[in-house]
Amino acid sequence: MTNLIKSTRSSTIRRGGTNNSKRSSSRHINSNTVYDFALRCAIRANLEQAEKKPVTSGISPTSSLKKKEERHSSLHHSFSSLTDLFSDSNNNNTNKQTDKLTREIVKGLIRRLEDVYKERDSSKVEYMDYRFRAVCKIVKKSLAEHRYRPTGTINDTVILFLKSSEAQLKNDPDKPALWYDDLQKFITMYVEIVIQTIQQDAPSAATPELLEKLSIFCTPNTSQKRAIADKRSSSSSTNEQLDSLENFPMIIFIKELFHIDDEEHRKKLLELVPICTESALLNDLKKCINQVHIQSKKDDFPTLQAYEHWQKTELKQLTELMNSMMLMNPNLSIAPSSEVDVGNTNLLSRQKSTDSNSSISSQNSIDTSTVFAFIPSDPRNCFRLLMNTCLDRDIENFSSVPESERSKTSVLTHQSDELLRECWKTWRLSSPFRAILYLTLVKTKFEKDDLGMDDINEAFRSLDKVMKETDVHSWANVDRDNLVRVLESLNNSLLHQLADGLSKYWKISPSWVQDIVDLLEKIYAYPAYLEVYPNPKSELSLLEDIVKGAAVERWGKIEKKSKDLEADDLTNLLTIADNLSKELVLIAQKKFPEPVMDTLSISSIVMARQMPYFALELENWSYSQESKSCPVDIAFELYRKLLSLEKLYDQYGPETKTSLFKVESWFLPHVKRWLIKTNASTIEWVDNAIAEDRFQRVSDIVLHSSSIIDLFSMFNQAVDFVTDLEWPNTIQHCLFETFLSKIIGEGIQHYCYALEDLVKYELYSKRFSSDLPDEVRSGSILEKARYQIMGGRGLHKYDDMPEDITAEICVKLNDIEAARAKLDRLYQVMHVDEIAQFMRENVTPQNTYKSAQNNYLYTIKVVRAENLQPLDKNGLSDPYVTFEIDKKPIIRTRTVYETLNPRWDEEFEIWLSDERTVEVLAVVNDEDMISADEECGAVWFKLSPQYYDDFLTHELVLDLSPQGTLVLRISMEGEKNDIQFWFGKAFRTLKRSEHDIAGFMVDKMGPFIRRCLSREVIDKVLKRDNVGFFSAFSRATSKQVEPNLQDCENAIAPLLDFLETNLKILNDHLSEVNLHTVVLKIWQEILRTLDGILLPPLSEYVSDLKPLDMYELHVVFKWLELLKILFNGGEDGDAIPLESLENEAYHALLAINVAYNLDTKNLIEEYQSTYHKFHRASWKVTSKRNDRSKTVYHSKHTIRHGKRNSIKKEEKRRSNPNVLEGDAILRLLRLHHNRQSKEFLHKEFEKRNGSPDSIDVSELDIKKKQELPESPTSLTDQQKARLSRTLPLEGITLTD
Repeated sequence: MTNLIKSTRSSTIRRGGTNNSKRSSSRHINSNTVYDFALRCAIRANLEQAEKKPVTSGISPTSSLKKKEERHSSLHHSFSSLTDLFSDSNNNNTNKQTDKLTREIVKGLIRRLEDVYKERDSSKVEYMDYRFRAVCKIVKKSLAEHRYRPTGTINDTVILFLKSSEAQLKNDPDKPALWYDDLQKFITMYVEIVIQTIQQDAPSAATPELLEKLSIFCTPNTSQKRAIADKRSSSSSTNEQLDSLENFPMIIFIKELFHIDDEEHRKKLLELVPICTESALLNDLKKCINQVHIQSKKDDFPTLQAYEHWQKTELKQLTELMNSMMLMNPNLSIAPSSEVDVGNTNLLSRQKSTDSNSSISSQNSIDTSTVFAFIPSDPRNCFRLLMNTCLDRDIENFSSVPESERSKTSVLTHQSDELLRECWKTWRLSSPFRAILYLTLVKTKFEKDDLGMDDINEAFRSLDKVMKETDVHSWANVDRDNLVRVLESLNNSLLHQLADGLSKYWKISPSWVQDIVDLLEKIYAYPAYLEVYPNPKSELSLLEDIVKGAAVERWGKIEKKSKDLEADDLTNLLTIADNLSKELVLIAQKKFPEPVMDTLSISSIVMARQMPYFALELENWSYSQESKSCPVDIAFELYRKLLSLEKLYDQYGPETKTSLFKVESWFLPHVKRWLIKTNASTIEWVDNAIAEDRFQRVSDIVLHSSSIIDLFSMFNQAVDFVTDLEWPNTIQHCLFETFLSKIIGEGIQHYCYALEDLVKYELYSKRFSSDLPDEVRSGSILEKARYQIMGGRGLHKYDDMPEDITAEICVKLNDIEAARAKLDRLYQVMHVDEIAQFMRENVTPQNTYKSAQNNYLYTIKVVRAENLQPLDKNGLSDPYVTFEIDKKPIIRTRTVYETLNPRWDEEFEIWLSDERTVEVLAVVNDEDMISADEECGAVWFKLSPQYYDDFLTHELVLDLSPQGTLVLRISMEGEKNDIQFWFGKAFRTLKRSEHDIAGFMVDKMGPFIRRCLSREVIDKVLKRDNVGFFSAFSRATSKQVEPNLQDCENAIAPLLDFLETNLKILNDHLSEVNLHTVVLKIWQEILRTLDGILLPPLSEYVSDLKPLDMYELHVVFKWLELLKILFNGGEDGDAIPLESLENEAYHALLAINVAYNLDTKNLIEEYQSTYHKFHRASWKVTSKRNDRSKTVYHSKHTIRHGKRNSIKKEEKRRSNPNVLEGDAILRLLRLHHNRQSKEFLHKEFEKRNGSPDSIDVSELDIKKKQELPESPTSLTDQQKARLSRTLPLEGITLTD
């Protein structure tokens, strides 16, 4: 790469007219020559410094002529120093930057000079001198011409004042001999005025450098000048002068710099002292002016304007220096030889003949008969050698030189800097040449590792300063060519170093690269360089091959370092991914966050080379046998590292990216394994959460227990895991979420079933005991036989108050409610609706999977029955349920004794082998010990995939014929890959479980409520509980007294105490929603019990139960009001609101009270009127198949449906507040023991049982519909069409 860059540069850079050998020979300079002329400049500096230093007054004065001459000399040197301070050799733009005249300065000077010559300012005695005032008036008049557009410099005003003062003083007839002293005094006062003006009127121009330069001319006084003259007179001897020179620091430095011994050095000083005079300097200046006129060429500059500007500036500066010297010392004269045309011996000719790109022929020779006293024959190359020598010395002694002795702007020390400054000022070397030369020499030292980046930057800063002071287009051609040449050479050197560094890109420092880039950008910012190389950054592309090769080499090292022969492939891949990720992050984000000079992107080149190798390693591993059985958690650790690498590649990789990472094919099997593993562990998670739960409230605010927190923490972790995968395939990601919803739904179902079992066991623990009761175990053989025959019926007597509801049961019910709330939040977090919508829009038939299923498994749960026929003499029944298909019994539940509202909660499974619709007959029978079992009621329903292919659990409330209802829950085993399906199923499961647990709690209280609210207790209140002849005679002869409210309350005091205790427990531990639900169920049980006291169960036979008399009715309704007040919260009324308590069943009791004493005829008429209004609606099936076109939202908020139904019932009740329903009238007729009542009951039940003789033709159509109530699974064609449009018929499996 280095050779490539070098060859490219060699072919494009423009060279000069001479070859390298000629340039080398022309630049060969003898160091003795440089030593000689540097020493001459130092002698001149010594003379100037000696004249500026104040001396003591102990030196004797010399002759008046000597004094006068010395005064001239002193004044001359003062103005010579002034010119040096305010001018550069070939540039006056520096003056414009430091002492440029502005309108503020001109106005201030005019105002102050006017105050002086008009005698308004008399702050100093010298201002009263009429000659000084006259000079001020002249200068003010000249300045007024430039008041609005000032030009020139402060130096110009000083020269103007000097010339005006000289003319005024020479014309003074009074003091012609003292005009030299007055001239110095006038200059001092004027400079003080200038300083005051700058500080007050133009403070922005009052730089320390300018004020320091001006203040030099304010310090000397007459006594000091006289002392200087005395000193020069006293040190006229050669030996004293040599001693002074030898001790001068600059001369000592030159001696050490060129390694000259003392004797030779002293000999050289003796030789040069007579030569280095003011006259010789004046003669050199005259020769320089001559060369500017004669030897300079317009072709040496890019434009005529640039040439004329240089010539004008150079002549002006040289002329001012000569005039100042001759003005201060009129005795100075120029040697006669200087007036002769110097020809080829002029300075400009010598400069050009030695420059590499000179337009002057190198055949021009130097006339040795005419030489300069202070300027060497080849000043540029002499200065080159001098600066190089100074650099070598200062670099060698860098560590030993104190910081205070180093220059602030270069690597040079103060001594070297002062010597070079004195030489370039004397040799008339331009600032562009000096800056380019310094950069060239520093670049050479940099390539040799003698200097560093900071030194290169310092050299560039010096060059930039010069370019700001002088326009590069006004430079001489030779300087412009030298600038391009040094920038080209430095560019090659920097590119070589950058190429070497990028070959080890992982080791180099970002700051080092940035330093290289900064230097290259500086080079490429120079217009002169861009003229030769318009597109310099194009060469950076040559470094790309170096980075590519280095990236491949580095990959080999990473792979070798990361692989462990004893470890498996997955472990090695993890190590490679980790090491590669760390290195790429370091390179892309820290070392090379941006392309090098917006051209060379290191990170993208490296990734484009290394990522394919890593992808190949992953590809090989994914197809290996080890990949199929590796630990899932380690596989996902590799996946996460791959994901971070893929993000890096997408952000920092090449612009044209290839599909390297086949995440779907590499890690899809592992996602499936994780899902299967999670599914298998879910039941264990649920069991563990329940096992560790004590079912106590988490806090006073949080009403549920810890198992809900644990359960949903597991669910949320699983959801977060799938979300954090950031799976690239959206359809597959939706399938993951769907399968995860199945896991969550099954987990919640198991949790609900487990809580239900715990609640049932806690409430009915005796039912689940497999041991015989104590009274049976200790009894006789007859007692044991009776237990076996009757199944424990009537064994347990409820003599004592039942146990109270525990706080743990309440917490379990709260857990179900909390699960619904958390599942709702999880529904939102998983974006279920969005996923379902996306799947419907993007799943095509090719993506659909349909399983070939021939066998169908149905799950039938027999929940409960209500309002069955009383077939036993005690007005109750012993019901059980059987199911028949094709007249063959297939299922039988257990028997629940002595109840008309049994609860079984038994679950059965039925396999069907085809898709045809199967009609199932459910029969509720009354078990009898001796005679055959009697049928309480029957109903038909259907099983078919056509009705249950949504795989949801359907709750069927079937009307039994002739009376009663049977509640079943039927589902067909199967699943859909529809995320809403699983969430809907979970929400329904939670709602049913919540309803069932509340029902368990109320069922536990039911027997005690029925025992406390019974006819037997009414007899005790009315004191009719005594049995016997005398008690009957006593009741017949005594007058019945109606019991008061307190007596009625005392009669049910145990029930009130029980309810108060349990209602407080429920209030303390249940949530508001659950409290409302459970309490209303208890209230409903109380209303049902009071209804049972008033009326016998529905039957076609006249009841043996006697109707209540007036006193008994009053007791029942006093109990009703007492209990309503209790549930309402007493006097405060802050419990259950009255509108909830005064429901349909409550008003039905009030209607019974109104119609209780009606005769048979009126009751029959009322029934016939009610029948024609409500008969058709009463026989409709209350439960219908869920419409899958509805969203899952309806499943999550089933309470709203209940509210809507209750609102409809409330509106119906309010429109008919005291109207009895038909069944209530039939039950009331059972209390009438007359023929008309018996015949009417028999006729009505024959209609219900379907007797042909009793069916009217007008009711035939209605009866056909009643023979088989509509199944809740029945769907119309419109419903099916809407269902097919809403959801796919089948889901998508993970296999797809």
